[in-house]
Amino acid sequence: MNIRNTIAKIIAPALKTEAEARAAMAEEIKKAVAEQIVNAKMNMPISVNYDPKNEGYRRTSDSIYSRNLMPMQQSRMFEICYYMFDASAMFKRLAQIDRGFLFSGPIVIGSDSADVKSKLDAFWTDPENNMAMNYPEYAMWMSILGEAIWPVDVNPMSGFVRLDYEDPALIKDIWVNPQRKKQLMQAEMMGENGRSGKKYAIIRKDYNITSKTYNRLVGDCFFTRLNAPPNSARGRSDFMTLVDWIDSLERYGYNYLERAEFMLNFVWDVTLKGMNEEQIRAWLRDNPPPEPGSQRAHNENVEWEAVSPDLKGTDFKSGFDMGKAFIMGAAGRPESWFGSGGKQYQTEADQSGQAPVVDLEQRQELHKYMLTQILQFVVDQAVIHKTLSEAEAAKGFSITMPEISKKDLAKFASTLPQLTAALAVAVNNKFIQRDTAINMFAFVAGYLGYEVDAKAEIDAATKALPDNATDYEALLKAHERVTSNEQ
Repeated sequence: MNIRNTIAKIIAPALKTEAEARAAMAEEIKKAVAEQIVNAKMNMPISVNYDPKNEGYRRTSDSIYSRNLMPMQQSRMFEICYYMFDASAMFKRLAQIDRGFLFSGPIVIGSDSADVKSKLDAFWTDPENNMAMNYPEYAMWMSILGEAIWPVDVNPMSGFVRLDYEDPALIKDIWVNPQRKKQLMQAEMMGENGRSGKKYAIIRKDYNITSKTYNRLVGDCFFTRLNAPPNSARGRSDFMTLVDWIDSLERYGYNYLERAEFMLNFVWDVTLKGMNEEQIRAWLRDNPPPEPGSQRAHNENVEWEAVSPDLKGTDFKSGFDMGKAFIMGAAGRPESWFGSGGKQYQTEADQSGQAPVVDLEQRQELHKYMLTQILQFVVDQAVIHKTLSEAEAAKGFSITMPEISKKDLAKFASTLPQLTAALAVAVNNKFIQRDTAINMFAFVAGYLGYEVDAKAEIDAATKALPDNATDYEALLKAHERVTSNEQ
């Protein structure tokens, strides 16, 4: 070490000599090269026998603890569902039936704040959002594909939100919080031409107490999955278990109809008694098949019979009905909802009662929750961008979904007089108290679509009657008041 290096060491003990710097650089280069080799091995095709010592181990599939479908299965499910929607009448009709019931009327948004209502109406009716038309379509495709990803575009000045749509088939992976498997963090999309795809932060509430957006919804996209186990980040189609059945049933019916034209054809079977083969050929040459409306004559040695094929149409119907019954039953829908008619089918639909409606109501609750999240995000972004005050935002909003089950008003209306008489008898015989009877009456009357305040009716009925009025008269008075309000 020369005098210059010695003096430099005294002045700056941490200073490295040229040789030491070169040695440190060589070590860093060596580590970087080794890391690149490992990465190169991990990115090679699995089919290449590149790593007999398992030096570059990587997983080749999802862990058994993550119940996602294999990527190839997920992609195949998407393609099958897209194909079936385009090619299968039954598949398409089942998807549209649910959409029709879930969104049979307008979705009503209300708020006690005029400012909040204005913000939500502007989002809802924006030409690019057009939620009244677009959301039912989004919901139908969510059911078909089992997933939905809707990126958002937030105006940096006003906080105005526009909702976009991405094909779930373009999702490369959904990343979850390793500490909380149910918390979905990020959606990574597939790239093009070898480039990396977009990465969207899935919208969720900000729980960082030091953040400016604390307790507000933040992120880049909404992501929802259906029919997924709790520890699966990806969804499954509602029709995943039905596509083979639907395809088989439709091919079965089409093949039968294709062959059915043979039922319109027939052949003449002619019995020629006492003739040999040569005589039969000669007879056929001289007696061509008769034209429609023509005459023919023969003696007792010749017998003509028209023969048509028997395609066992009854057997086909029973097989087709069996397949259709299984599909509609597995889908949770009455057979009468898919092109069946007749008294017996109507009876079957009546007996199904509310069973299919319960499934639809549960799915509608999911869509109500999703719409609540979307609209809350709209409100939160307006607050974050200071175009809406926190006090106004705190007033909240409400969402009223369209009614799925249409009530038979005639049936309820005809029941009310019988109920009134029965309750009056029960009150007079001291089986129940008058207040209980009026509460029961108000409960049933509420099914007509009119909310009845039982306590107010009891108080009003008591004040309106003389002191010597009977409980029966009180019930009649309550009945008349509810009936007049309904009219």
